[in-house]
Amino acid sequence: DKPWGLLADDEEGWVDKIDTAASFRLGERFKVRVGIKTTADKVFVREDWSTMNGICPEPELLKDLISQENIGAWRLRKAGTLKVLYTHEVRNGRRKPIELSQWPKAEAYLLDHADVLKARKYVSDAGRAWYEIWVPQDPASWSRPKLVFPDISEGPRFYHDTSGRLVNGNCYWIPAMTTEQEPLLLLAQAVCNSRLMRKYHDLVFQNKLYAGRRRYFSQFIEQYPMPNPSSAAAQEIVKLVEEIHTTSSEGHAASLEARVDDLVEEAFGML
Repeated sequence: DKPWGLLADDEEGWVDKIDTAASFRLGERFKVRVGIKTTADKVFVREDWSTMNGICPEPELLKDLISQENIGAWRLRKAGTLKVLYTHEVRNGRRKPIELSQWPKAEAYLLDHADVLKARKYVSDAGRAWYEIWVPQDPASWSRPKLVFPDISEGPRFYHDTSGRLVNGNCYWIPAMTTEQEPLLLLAQAVCNSRLMRKYHDLVFQNKLYAGRRRYFSQFIEQYPMPNPSSAAAQEIVKLVEEIHTTSSEGHAASLEARVDDLVEEAFGML
């Protein structure tokens, strides 16, 4: 019922020490979700909305998008250039497709691409509007603090977002659903980005692809062990992660990240 691999005795012993020291598994406190899946990215996702030819949808519907190509471990690359036309909203507490009559520019743009969108027969077969995003996720949750990470990556890239950006389908995201979970999410970011967890991932899941790339499936991440959040090391980790998020100095950030790496090992009793 879980991945298996061939481990040397010392490797198995190392994994057992981490598992024994763990306070909980990430999936026991958080839900890992996949990003949106438009199934028509060439219509919905662009970097050139402001310079495109033709009618551009209303800016209120163009949402910043975190995707495989712009996510880093602690910060975004080219932030703000990739946007998605998001055709969903919350009305009366429920997710609904937008009313096109209220957004004439978006309606004109979508009608111009109706042949592509209406060819998605599975959308209409499911009783959905022809211009909907196939997997829109929960619009009300985007504004919550969340960890975002790509499905495929050479190394861990767990980014903490508080800007309300949406997440593309080539990434997963972990929202903090309560204010009490927010410090725990910072601790999770540190652990997930650490050298310790990179080694743990390779030994336990053994799923390297071409060129050393790893798969970060949700079922793997849900099994990541987490240290006791009440320990002194864990509490210091949270403070340092907050400082990493606010510093503008790359050198200072690098030194903080190195200290966090050491503290993660300490939190699991490995130092």
